[in-house]
Amino acid sequence: MYNTPIERKISMDIQILLFIQENIRHYILTPFFTLITNEYFLYILLGIVLIYMFKKNEDTRRLAKETIIAFLICTLLFVVLKLIFRRPRPFDAFSQLIPLVDKPSDYSFPSGHTASAFICAFMVYDGLPKKYSILVFILAILVAFSRLYVGVHYPTDILAGIVLAYIVYKFMKKTMSTKK
Repeated sequence: MYNTPIERKISMDIQILLFIQENIRHYILTPFFTLITNEYFLYILLGIVLIYMFKKNEDTRRLAKETIIAFLICTLLFVVLKLIFRRPRPFDAFSQLIPLVDKPSDYSFPSGHTASAFICAFMVYDGLPKKYSILVFILAILVAFSRLYVGVHYPTDILAGIVLAYIVYKFMKKTMSTKK
């Protein structure tokens, strides 16, 4: 059926999305995941975390500033990557997929929501108490899954968003460690 590695990858991406659509979507879960996937929700939550960090002490204030810089770098990179790859959204490529939110008009690869959530999670992990850091990671995972749940990204878009965030995080850690 699918002979090339690219055809198999696309097939697996679509199979996962169809599985979520047919087996996991539920009217009780949908309001939660549509809230989590809303970019304003993510920005408000990020703002709360950064305000907390700015008020706590000098170390967390510095980390908050570095998190903002990392967030901006990550945003610039995922916008550029979307323009380079120009991958259509799954609902545009496969009519069987039904999005649960307004259809985004930009490209699919990589997931900007996922990259944004994970860069914040990676950045604050070492600077916040572990109970808060773990909560931020759980939120990042929920944001990533929500993009699949609402049908606007492929699983490989999500993985690419996480990898992009991790690369920016490693870059920031390397440049931050030389400034101390």
